[in-house]
Amino acid sequence: MDNVEKGRKGEKIAQHYLKLRLYKILETNYRRKTGEIDIIAKRGKYIIFIEVKYRKNADKGLPREAVTPFKQRQIKRTAEMYIVENNVKCDLRFDVIEIMGKKVEHIKNAFC
Repeated sequence: MDNVEKGRKGEKIAQHYLKLRLYKILETNYRRKTGEIDIIAKRGKYIIFIEVKYRKNADKGLPREAVTPFKQRQIKRTAEMYIVENNVKCDLRFDVIEIMGKKVEHIKNAFC
């Protein structure tokens, strides 16, 4: 399985996890020249921009550690485009869903 396939598998797991918790998926793989957001969801008063990181094990570190300050800036810039394009007036949040093996951890407010 290559990295793209692993990423898609992780995103499917994350979408299933979110739907079970009553999040409404608004967009997946939202791409602009500034970057990509894996999942954009809504729950309550929040629009949530979610980065999904999937690894089989922690041999190369925790998945969340791959959401570097550079990656965070890309996600924020891309979120700004989504906000403008969709006239978003809700509260915002940036989350990370970390999947390692079969364990899913949802890190709310992972960065701001």
